Amino acid sequence: RALNHQEGGVRGDKGCMHRRIFFGTALLVSLLPAIAVRSAFVAPSQGLLCSPVLGVKPRAAYPLCSLSRKTLRSGSASLATMSQGETPPAPTVNGKGYEPEQAGSEKLFSGPADRNTQPILDVLKTLMPPSGKVLAVAEGSGQHVTTFAKAFPSLTFQPTEIDEAALKSIPLYIKDEGVSNVLPPKRFDVMEPDYTAVEGGGGKYGLVYVVNLTHIAPFEATSGLFKASKRLLEAGGLLCVYGPFKKDGKHTSEGNESFDARLRAKDARLGYRDIAEVQVAGEAEGFAKEKVLDMPANNFMIIMRAS
Repeated sequence: RALNHQEGGVRGDKGCMHRRIFFGTALLVSLLPAIAVRSAFVAPSQGLLCSPVLGVKPRAAYPLCSLSRKTLRSGSASLATMSQGETPPAPTVNGKGYEPEQAGSEKLFSGPADRNTQPILDVLKTLMPPSGKVLAVAEGSGQHVTTFAKAFPSLTFQPTEIDEAALKSIPLYIKDEGVSNVLPPKRFDVMEPDYTAVEGGGGKYGLVYVVNLTHIAPFEATSGLFKASKRLLEAGGLLCVYGPFKKDGKHTSEGNESFDARLRAKDARLGYRDIAEVQVAGEAEGFAKEKVLDMPANNFMIIMRAS
């Protein structure tokens, strides 16, 4: 206004307008990266928990952009390194943070799953049997099982899920990744197990793994996991439970503590379990403690052996 008053008339109006356009454009350009990051990574975390456990239907795809989720991985990974731990996004499939890989696609994608696949694979390379079958409980999108299948071509993988969206996504990963040693996904709920879905094919499983289940389901799911694995694993088989846990009654990061509080506020049956609590549940079903491994982003791998 002062500039307009000093220069006066039409010339002053045009000068002021030109300066406003220039500085306004410069400000908008400088803010675009922050707006993009907030739209892509913060907005999804502001919704309700969507999980069959909570009785809330999964949300529709976030109307953020039509870009493939793969194009946003580098930014997502950068955000993860900015915090003390990997704070999970708002759950969309079976309590996990999955979104369509592309707008309108039934193939799901998870940034955390994309980042933790390699660390989990590195551990499994030291544990997998030389041959036989592997059971994936609560597989999710299909990102894990198809990657692991490529690394272990002599093994046959049976993915399981209870969520319709995940059950549709897994075959798409199997097709796109061209893996022939992954069986079609089966509906299998460890809290209400239908063993006929996973006991076919002859023989028991050499290894069972589950990723990020125990904290987004009631503790009955953890107990059910051990009961089911006791029946399905061959003698001496391993159960590998990956996820965020409390250690000696304490959280390992502020991010984990915050997310745990959010989970419990939504449903008191949910929340982070203590490592010792999980091991006790396993021992009650005859499992022996094998080892507990520290994993990236304040996660752990609890490994127990069937008797």
